[in-house]
Amino acid sequence: MVRPLNDGHEFVFHLGGHTPRLTVKPGETFTVFTEDCFSGKLTSVDGKPREVAPYPQVNPLTGPIAVEGVSAGDILAIHLHRLEPARDWGVATISPNFGFLSGTRASPNLQREQDERVWIWRLASDRRTLTTQAANGRTLTAPWRPFHGTLGVAPAHGEVRLGVVPGDFGGNFDIPDLTEGATLYLRANVDGGHVYIGDGHYAQGDGEIAGTAVEGAFNTTLSIDLADGDDAFDWPRLETETHIGVIGCARPLDDAARIAVAGLVRWVAVRTGLDLMDAHQLVSQTCALRIGNVVNPAFTVLCSVPKSVLG
Repeated sequence: MVRPLNDGHEFVFHLGGHTPRLTVKPGETFTVFTEDCFSGKLTSVDGKPREVAPYPQVNPLTGPIAVEGVSAGDILAIHLHRLEPARDWGVATISPNFGFLSGTRASPNLQREQDERVWIWRLASDRRTLTTQAANGRTLTAPWRPFHGTLGVAPAHGEVRLGVVPGDFGGNFDIPDLTEGATLYLRANVDGGHVYIGDGHYAQGDGEIAGTAVEGAFNTTLSIDLADGDDAFDWPRLETETHIGVIGCARPLDDAARIAVAGLVRWVAVRTGLDLMDAHQLVSQTCALRIGNVVNPAFTVLCSVPKSVLG
């Protein structure tokens, strides 16, 4: 069923500290609208990103969504069923002092700042590719790869975190595997869970190195269930039809990778009955490491293995 959660385009820009705007039953399928990271206000190549969406008014989120019967400490299974683009275009930018190849306050340099620039990417009618125009007139093409950059719950201990931040509560992962058919597992920190979703992406390479993906709006159909308890559960887990993985969030990047790998080793041990050393060996020989984001307050890494190796 469609739930009119964002009538009047009322969004929030942080996780935590809100009264639920929608309550659903466990397993109930529902659809919500999510806006792009610029709140739909950046619509042409002449637009000014930092004027229409000044920090921290970026990454608007839909939510929070409460789930009946959920208590703090429960594990939520958030299933993404369908991501329907709300527009036939998305927007990408490069901005001064932002992005993997730019100097920032945390990693300064003395090079000249990059200029600000906007690209409008058009979605083909067959929904296979996106195209935009380069400065020299050439057409640039990227594959249509829809996913949500941000999906999370209210943080623990009453914290309130900006929508651009990832952590053990979920948040701004920017991991392309968070797409149709995927399930994200998160531990609820408050009764009801308080789920937030947003930051739709039409395409993005690993790392989101320029600072944005092809940002787009979605009508997203999802459901939220309670998952079985697991004493080894610590950091967010991601499951698809073919893989399981754990997401680590930290700076520097190697700490994010260690979190993800250690979490997956423990999950594999639980799922297979292997001891920790055998699970470590199996993950070491079969895993893939995907960098989600290297431009946010914390970096994100997904460590995953094919289900076929689990037996």
